Amino acid sequence: MKFVPLFDEVTSVLNFSTLDCRVIGGCDLYTTKAAGSDKKLYRNIEYSLESQYVSLLKYSASIASPSEGLSPKTLSQPSPFGPLSQISSRRTFAYLIAILNASHSDYDFSEILSPTDFRRERSLKSVINVIDSNLNGLRPVASVNHQNLTQGGFSATSSSPSHSRKWGPDMWAIIDKEMVLEDCTVYCWAPPDELFDGDERSIWSMNYFFFNKELKRVTYLHVRAIPAMTHSPRECVEMFKQTANTHQSGANKRARFWLGDQADNVIYEQQAELDAEDEVS
Repeated sequence: MKFVPLFDEVTSVLNFSTLDCRVIGGCDLYTTKAAGSDKKLYRNIEYSLESQYVSLLKYSASIASPSEGLSPKTLSQPSPFGPLSQISSRRTFAYLIAILNASHSDYDFSEILSPTDFRRERSLKSVINVIDSNLNGLRPVASVNHQNLTQGGFSATSSSPSHSRKWGPDMWAIIDKEMVLEDCTVYCWAPPDELFDGDERSIWSMNYFFFNKELKRVTYLHVRAIPAMTHSPRECVEMFKQTANTHQSGANKRARFWLGDQADNVIYEQQAELDAEDEVS
């Protein structure tokens, strides 16, 4: 996968704070052209899924009576990407795994996710409404005028200055310019918090993939809201120190995922205090 840095402005409006929570997100654009490491990942995922499919065939053949007969249709595993007996379905799943690995580089999703962890969305408009409702409920949008989806395309104007851009139709217009959203297949991924072993639970999270097969592009839009920090920076350091000896790497990883940029300050201060303690001892 190749990252294309065209959505920095969209990402910037997906990160903000309110009195009750912090919203952390991103909008990442990738091409589906495989790099060297991607090709290996694709092969491994396709091989794993193909092996599972072959095992299913053998199992089904062993329990089916001769009169029942077997057909590829009845044996193909259902998935949001289509029958997993087809290479194209397995490859689409591999694309999403590669994107997750690239966007959340501290994690390897190739061994922990399956096609059933995703859902194919049937309505682009419904997806847009869900995203807009969550974001607009936390942050007022600017006054805008935009066309209805059924009229094709997106357009927007805003009376707000550029430095106070907020989520709204103008953000969708930026995405649509690069993706042609009406031609995209949309997939949703709803990970449980425990997947990341996070200490701070999300209030809500959204993870959507917009795949334009013709353009060979995928946009990954991910946003989550976490409760506003109730601890002082000093208390945060103390909490991290409690796990420093046995879970240092995992704690830092969780901090970066759940706290975003603030984690670097916490981890830096934590490490400085640990170094000072070592000098004293």
